[in-house]
Amino acid sequence: MNEITLEAEVNRPHQDLTALEAARLLGVSKLHVIDLLEAGEIDYHMVGSDLMFNAAEIASYKSDREHRDSESLVSA
Repeated sequence: MNEITLEAEVNRPHQDLTALEAARLLGVSKLHVIDLLEAGEIDYHMVGSDLMFNAAEIASYKSDREHRDSESLVSA
């Protein structure tokens, strides 16, 4: 995925992302996104039969995860 597409996804804070778009934004697989929602790590809602994610919440989760990861590297 290129930077323009990622930027477009981040700049839609009040819009929904599909599971695939959320996965691309987080840099993980679609299956990992499913694991995260099943673990209660990220919120989702259904639109018909599709899982949808709030773009701002996914961006916030990514930021929090990056912050936690950088702290764990510093303390290691």
